[in-house]
Parts: sequence; structure tokens; C-alpha cells
Amino acid sequence: MKRVGSAVVTTLGLLVSSSALADPILLPPDTSPADQALAQLAAGYQRQQDVFATRELGLSLDTWIKADDVSVVKNFFAQTAVDDFQTCTGQHPFAVVDSFDEYGDEGNFAGIASVGVAARLMILRAENAPSAELAAARDAAVRAARAWHVYGAIGGAGVVARGVRRVSPLDPAAPPLPGQTPELVPLADANGNPMPTGKTAVWRAPVASGFDGWIWLDDTSKDQVSGYALAVAWLWDALHDDPEVPADVPDAMASDLAAFAHALMKTAPELGIDLCIRDADGRLTNFHDLNPRQLNPDSVMPENIALRNGFNAALALGIIRAAYHVSGDPEIGAYYYQDLVGQRNLPALAVANAGVIFMGAPTNYSNVNMLAIALATLGRFETDTYVRASLQELAEHGFWSTSDDHDVSHVRQAWFDAVYGAYSASPPGAELRSRIAENLGGFQTPPAFQRDRINCDPAEIDAGVCTAVDGTTQIILSKTAGHGGSVVARDILPMSIRPDSDFEWRSDPHEVNGAGNNRLNPGGDFLAAYWLARLSDGDDTSRNLSPQARAPLPYSLADGGTDDAGESSDAEAPAASATAATGGGGCGCAIPGRSAAGSGAALLAAACVGGLLRRRRDRKP
Repeated sequence: MKRVGSAVVTTLGLLVSSSALADPILLPPDTSPADQALAQLAAGYQRQQDVFATRELGLSLDTWIKADDVSVVKNFFAQTAVDDFQTCTGQHPFAVVDSFDEYGDEGNFAGIASVGVAARLMILRAENAPSAELAAARDAAVRAARAWHVYGAIGGAGVVARGVRRVSPLDPAAPPLPGQTPELVPLADANGNPMPTGKTAVWRAPVASGFDGWIWLDDTSKDQVSGYALAVAWLWDALHDDPEVPADVPDAMASDLAAFAHALMKTAPELGIDLCIRDADGRLTNFHDLNPRQLNPDSVMPENIALRNGFNAALALGIIRAAYHVSGDPEIGAYYYQDLVGQRNLPALAVANAGVIFMGAPTNYSNVNMLAIALATLGRFETDTYVRASLQELAEHGFWSTSDDHDVSHVRQAWFDAVYGAYSASPPGAELRSRIAENLGGFQTPPAFQRDRINCDPAEIDAGVCTAVDGTTQIILSKTAGHGGSVVARDILPMSIRPDSDFEWRSDPHEVNGAGNNRLNPGGDFLAAYWLARLSDGDDTSRNLSPQARAPLPYSLADGGTDDAGESSDAEAPAASATAATGGGGCGCAIPGRSAAGSGAALLAAACVGGLLRRRRDRKP
């Protein structure tokens, strides 16, 4: 079936142009005292970002404060008269920082945080904000964009870092950077053998020229590159037509992401498939797998077996579509529409079984967060009617409601809710708006130091019932352990007693215990959800498509069809396409939340796609 989408993008573009934030999911601060309180909380986290979390390189990082200076930081945030830390305290921010951290999750955490950076700039520009406020938002976006260029280019063309860091301050007047510079590992030994012998993430010197003062962490993974592509696409949208922004800033990001897409388009000879992430040392990264034929990084399904990994399909679509959006490269566009959509029907594969990531208590919310990244990328930039219908089917039945009591409809996490509210088929109702505001309103007031949250002592864990740290809330523990064997509650914990996290959207809202320390949790998670909900129209979700989204290219679905007029058509439901493309889901796994029944379907799906949930590591907040 031949499909083109020029008429679609024209119509949607007009809707976007005329909406002008008509009915955002979260209302601006002048609407009510509650909206004002949430805006003030956002301002506090923005201050934390500007003063500490993005100070080193422009991307959101964890900040560990020296024990003797915790009170200095708290006193600075307790006053509002002076925004500059050095003017207020007499010390440069680096002087009170012990170290920055979370470089290994920079693509994911800072990638999502960059949605907040971009959306904030778009909103302030649309609202004709005061020039100083707009200039500060633009500067934050440009700093982030320059750092993402390093991230996508320092390892050489087509190679993406896992993390990047400075070894000397961006500001030559600043004191030395906190922390110790890690040891650098050469790409190869004297005999040309890649180092280290066993593939693992190590710090490297720049491979490409022009990155003096930077180093990079290699062995990236699909969660990091998905967040990277999300960040580049959103920041490019915010910056590329801004006359105050040097053209080389968005252009460099676009070139880097296009080079990465071209690298993914190549067949990996050791596996015989494409969509594999390769490192600068010539080896595939440990978690290189974006191809739906890989149920895990260690195996490839034979071509003649229909079972496919719909989770990988969603991530691959998001990355390649983001690259086409920022570059307009016709080769990338043809690969996306004619191959990934037309021949392989990746949208149908995503609908068929991406929702198997929900596994009850053991659900790994890193996977849920990755699926949210794919939806936030495709939801804003995809213009083809068929692919958007598949996306909305996935959002509804593989993300929001899957017949699993740990899916997005149950966990009430603002980032997931905002993504669903912006890009599902139906506009968000009052309940969804309310729960986004409630979840964000439960974040602590900055400075967001990691607090001690031990709700359950060993005796209570043995008994299965705990009295929370507030002295009143009763917590019923799940009889099934959480992801990685953690102790989790049967129901989600209120934000007032929930353990703190440096990235809430990858943490389990059922987890009961977390120890305190001197880490300043950056707040990029809060700001991404807040500004996405402020930017997104809550009355008509079609208005949440980017006004700069590119029209789709013509393609033919491999299952045939007779739409000779070449117009996009909604006659074929995504679920039907999934059946045609995968033989009823390949392994007989029904689409979660549809014809499948409860936990039995989840177990069947897990058996079919058992390797899907394997992750690089288990991180605790």
C-alpha cells in the first residue's frame, strides 16, 4: 500500500501554528495559586540547574557537595535576593562541590532534561517573556546543544559517547574543576588490539579533533543513544531558526546525529544485521542492540522466524526519525520510511509486544523510561498517518493500559503522564492534569539533597507491613521482590515519604527505602515533565506535533494494498498490521491490555521476549 503524507503535515502544521498554547496540560502560573506554587518549584530547580547541575559542561549532572558546605548551599537557596552564588557566598560553585557524577547515564538523564530546556525556551519565546529571562533560557539551550555536539562527535564520525566531561573549566576564569580526572585508556595496544581486552566502559581521549579540554566515556547503550537523539531533535527544534543563535550550533548537532544514523544503517558483519551501535575501538558496544531481531544483545533471531523485539523497534524508529527530522537527509528518510516502516513494518512490531516491559513488581522502570523516550520523539516529529496511528495504539495499550498493575496508568509518574497526555489519540482529561500537578508538587523544595527515607526496618520487612517515616502511613509490602531483588510496596508510595532519586522517572515508585547523603539531585527530571506539560496542548493532541516536522516520504507496506492514490489512509488498524507482519505477534503473545489476560499474558510475553529486560546494570537511587 503506497502512502505519502504531505497533506497530513500541512494540516497538522496549520493546527500547530494556530494553537499558540491555547490549552496546555499544565496551566501558566498566573492561573491559580496552585499553578503559581508549581512554577515557583520549577524556578527553584532551574536555579539548581544553572548554579550547579549544568555548571561543568551544560548538561544536567549529579552534584556532590562537600560535607562542610551543605549548610552554605542551603543558606543560598533560602534567600531569593541574589541569584549569583559567588556574589552571595563569596565562593565559586566549584569550591563547594566535591565532584560531579552520573556521566554514565548522561545520554538518558541529561537527554530527557534537555526536553525541558528546549520546551522552556519555546514557551518563553511564544509568551514574549522579558528579554533577560528569554536570554537566560536561550543560553541554557545553546550550552546544552554545544555539549551534545561533543557527545555525538568526540569519538569520531558515527560514534556516540556514553558520557562526556571537561578536564578544564569552560570558563577560563573559574577555579579547577572538582573531582579527579580519570585515567584514560588508549583505543588499541601496540599490536593494534582493542583495549581493554574485555569490552567495558572506559574513559578515552578525543578521537576527533577540536575537543581539547574534553574526554569521553565509551561503550554506550541503547538507553543513552535514545536520550541523545531525543535531546538533539528537541533542541534543534528550539534553536535552528532563532536569529540570536549561531547557525553552527544546531547544524553541528544535526550533522552528528545524521552520521550516527548512517552508522546504524550499515550491516554489522559479525551479526548480519543493521541497527547495531559500534564504538571507536571497532567493536560493538555491550548493549548495542536496536534491531528487532535481537531479543537480547547476545542473540539474533533467524530471518525466517517471525518473533521480533517490539521494544527495540520503538527505540530504533525514534532515533532514525529524529535524525531525519534534524537533517532532512534523503538517504536517512528513505531508510526510515521505505525500509523500517514499509518493508519491516517496525510500527506494527512495536505495537505487538513492546508492552511486555511491564512485569508486575519486578518491572524495570529504566525500560518504561526508554519507551517514554521513543514516544516523546515520535510523538513530536512523526507526520505519517499510519505510523502516528501505530504510535497512538502503542501509547494506549503498550504504555498506558496493559492489564498490568505496574503500567503507566497505575504509577502516576508525571513524565510518563505528560508524554501520554501529549501524544495519545485523546486529549488528557482533568484527572491526568491533576495527577501530573500532584506528582510534581510532591518533589522537595530545592536544594534537593538526598534525604534519608528508611520506611521499613528489617523486622517490618519480615512482617510485610511498615509504618512510614511520617509515623502514620501504613505500607503493605509486595510479596514479590522488585527489579533487582529490591523491597517494594504493593502500591506506589506518596511523594512525601518516597525515597529521593537523582532521576525519578527511572526509579521504582514502589521502592520503600533510600539512604541520605550529600548528593544534590539535579532536578532535570522535574523540569522535563513540567515544561513538556506546559508546552503541550491539552485540548487537541494533534497540535503537539512540531510545526517544523518534515513530511513523510512515499513507501509501500510489504503486506501489499491497493491505495493507488498515494494518500495516507487510516483504513488499516495497527493491530491488524501487527498480525499480518508477525503472524499474530510471532510467539502468540497478544497485545498486552487487549485480548491477553492479566499476569498470565505477562508471563507468556516474558517467555517469548525474555532477553528484552536485560539491562547494563541495576541502579538504586
